[in-house]
Amino acid sequence: MTARRSLVLIGAGSAVFTRGLLADLISARDLGDWEIRLVDINERSLAKAVGLARQMITARNVGDHITVTGSTDRRSVLPGADFVVTCVGVGGRPGWQKDHEICMQHGIFQPVGDSVMPGGISRLLRTTPVLVDIARDVVELAPDAFFFNYSNPMTANIMAMAKYAGAENVVGLCHGMHHVQHHLATFINKPFEQTSTLYAGINHLTFIYDFRWNGQDAWPLVKAKADQELALPPVSEDLGNIFADGTKAWHNPFSWEIFRRYGAFPAAEDRHVTEFFPERWAGGQYYGKTLGVDAYSVPEILDWGEKRYQSMIAQADGTEPLDETIFDRSSGEQEQLISIIRSVLTDSREMFSCNVLNNGSVPGLPDDAALEIPGVATARGIRPISVPDLSSPLTAILARRLSSVYLAVEAAMTGDRDLVVEAMIADGAVTDPGAAAKLTDALIEAQLQYLPRFQ
Repeated sequence: MTARRSLVLIGAGSAVFTRGLLADLISARDLGDWEIRLVDINERSLAKAVGLARQMITARNVGDHITVTGSTDRRSVLPGADFVVTCVGVGGRPGWQKDHEICMQHGIFQPVGDSVMPGGISRLLRTTPVLVDIARDVVELAPDAFFFNYSNPMTANIMAMAKYAGAENVVGLCHGMHHVQHHLATFINKPFEQTSTLYAGINHLTFIYDFRWNGQDAWPLVKAKADQELALPPVSEDLGNIFADGTKAWHNPFSWEIFRRYGAFPAAEDRHVTEFFPERWAGGQYYGKTLGVDAYSVPEILDWGEKRYQSMIAQADGTEPLDETIFDRSSGEQEQLISIIRSVLTDSREMFSCNVLNNGSVPGLPDDAALEIPGVATARGIRPISVPDLSSPLTAILARRLSSVYLAVEAAMTGDRDLVVEAMIADGAVTDPGAAAKLTDALIEAQLQYLPRFQ
């Protein structure tokens, strides 16, 4: 009889990730029996997540195979864990909205604010130290566990957990690369299963420089289709639409500009990629629209997330019926995690996009930088694949973008306000030192409850 495996999910109170993970585990009966330990510091949110999870288990009658418990004390549930997953968002949607509003007041417009630019740096300041504390506990109490992180800013979090907590085995996961490969396959009307990619980058700026269909170079097919579509005017209401399917060239005009210039297509497309080139979008102007406002609207995605969360809370309370369509096929953040767990448990050695320390995989970039590169999921952990042929221009772009990450991580861990200002300037969205200082102070003051090092 196969032993019951245990998975600790830290940051489970958001319920969104929890629901997707449970739905996929319930559907993946080949993975055996599970003990899921949910952790969140918010007791009410944790109770709702546990309640929803148990309703799902009951609906599918798998109570003999999957159990769920909840705890506000991660240290009490980490010992003996086989898998640990972090999906922590310090400050939640209110903190995200506050970053967005303050940045706009200072003339900074960005469509996401979870990775780079001032909004991303602000999220880093409040999130990275918490992830480091969690990683220290994982290293101490569950040193043999497979450790995965979904929390943003991904690049900074992976680097900091390795440097300050010794968690060099932590692997960052993001569904962006997976989705963009799907988009490219759909773009040329080919089955995803017949396509393959080679790529390297940092999370949300990963360059797919090799794309193949049945082993043959598919870029000529892609280029011909892109040239044809980009010759036509875009459909205005779909340009900058968060919920557009992304499979038309004019959905992501900047990403296609990069493709034409460098011969590589960037994941995760315009909504994220524009943030890595802030100097190109004065006043947030994006093809006649404004980033974060009517192009990839931040309030719209926050509202969508809140409605989704409230619906799940109602399902947990029983005031709404359980949405059982989630069992049909989840395509959320946890999708890749289930496949990785399967590959690890069976040692089938499948390849996935992973955020891991470079350690020489990509020449020309620092060994301690967290890069998004291919990795093979084995019974002995994730083994990164060497990417020796990323072009020099793309390597230079990545090196430039990493400079701000190093500064911001050091600032977050030391509480050094002046280093935050330097990180803002290095990021490129704010070039005037005085303006960078004012924006830094405004963000720190607004988020001070989550910034004990700066108090």
